[in-house]
Amino acid sequence: MTKFLNLIFSTALIERWNDQLRCVEFSELDKQSHKMTIAWLLAKMEEKENKTKIDYLKLIEYFISEFVYRAIVTDLKPQVFHYLQKHKKEEFDEFVKKELLKKEPTFISTFENYLKSNEDEIERKILTASHFLVSRWEYNIIYKFNPDGYEAKNIKNKLDLEVEDYLELVGVRRVEMGKKTQNFVDLVGNMRFQKRWAKTPRLPKTSVLGHQVFVAVATYFLSKKAELSDLRIINNFFNALFHDLAESLTRDIISPVKYGVKGLDELLSGYEKKVIDENLLPLLPKYLRNEMKWYLYDEFSNRTKTFKVELEVLEGNKEIDAIDGSLVKIADNLGAFVEAVYSIKSGVSPKPLIEARDKLLEKYENVKMYGIDIDEIFKEFL
Repeated sequence: MTKFLNLIFSTALIERWNDQLRCVEFSELDKQSHKMTIAWLLAKMEEKENKTKIDYLKLIEYFISEFVYRAIVTDLKPQVFHYLQKHKKEEFDEFVKKELLKKEPTFISTFENYLKSNEDEIERKILTASHFLVSRWEYNIIYKFNPDGYEAKNIKNKLDLEVEDYLELVGVRRVEMGKKTQNFVDLVGNMRFQKRWAKTPRLPKTSVLGHQVFVAVATYFLSKKAELSDLRIINNFFNALFHDLAESLTRDIISPVKYGVKGLDELLSGYEKKVIDENLLPLLPKYLRNEMKWYLYDEFSNRTKTFKVELEVLEGNKEIDAIDGSLVKIADNLGAFVEAVYSIKSGVSPKPLIEARDKLLEKYENVKMYGIDIDEIFKEFL
C-alpha cells in the first residue's frame, strides 16, 4: 500500500502541458482529482436521467487503474502514449503490470480486470469523457494566454472534437450547455490553485485538489484492508474525494489557526455548511444535493444517511450503509504526513513540517482500527 501511495503522490511532480507556454502549472495529480470528480457527476446524471446502471466500485477501480498506469509511464506526450498503445499495447501493459507488482501485488487482479475491460463499458466511457473534459478545461486556460502558439488552434479543435464524441452522455451535454454544471466543474478545477501548507516552504507544493484524490485512493486501500462491503468502500472513497470541497469557497485554513483558537473550529464548521448550502449545492441537480450534503457535512464523522454512529458499531457491522469517517480522517492525516515526509526527504524541511511529521507519528502510535495497524502504515513512509 505505501509503495503504491508513494507512486500516486509522485504524480504531483509530473507537469502537464510542459511543452506549452503556461501562466500556471498543471500537475498530473490535480488532473486525476478533477477527472474523478467529474466522473462522479457524469455517472450520477447518467444513472438518474438515462436510467443507466452504473457499477461505482468498477468506476473507482478503473479510475485507480488508469491513474497508476499514467503514474508508471510518467509524462509521455498524449500522441506518443496513444501511438505506443496502438502498436505495442500488450508489451506496454505487461511492463506496467510488472512495475505495479513491485508496488502493490494485491491490486494486480483488479488491474487485470481493467485491462480486460471493453472501452464501450459505461464506466470506461464516463472516465474517458471526464479525461477529455479536464484536458480541455486546462488547455482553455493555456489557449487564452497564448492563442497564437505553435499548433494552439489545432490542439483546441482536437479537444473540442474529442469531447463531442461523448455527447451521448447526458452529463457531457449538461457541461456543454448548462451554466450551472459548467460552474461546478470550474469550482472544482480552481482548487488546483489553492496550495496546502500556507506560508510553509515545501516540495512539491501540492494543492487542495490533489490532496483530495490522494486521500480518496488511500481510503480505498484502507477500506479494502478493513474488508468492508463494496457499498462502504464506495461511500468512503467519494467522501474522501470531496472532503475538502467546501474549501473551494472558504480557502484552506491551516490547522494551527483552526484548532488553536478556542471555538473557531465549530464556528467555521457552521460557516462551511452555510456556504455549501448557498453557493455549492445550487450548482448540482436537485437529486444530487442530499448526497453531497452527506459527504460534506461533518466529513470525518462515522454516520449513516440519517444519524451518526459510534466506531464500534461500524467495526462490528461491515455491511451497514454508512461512511467510516474515522477511516477517512486517518487517510487525510496520512496525506498530510506524506506531504511533510516527502518534502523533508527532498531537502526542504522547515520546522512546521518536522513538527507535523512528529506529531502525527505520536498521534497514531500503537493505534489499530478494523484490525489494521495504523502505526505501521505511517512508519513505512519514513
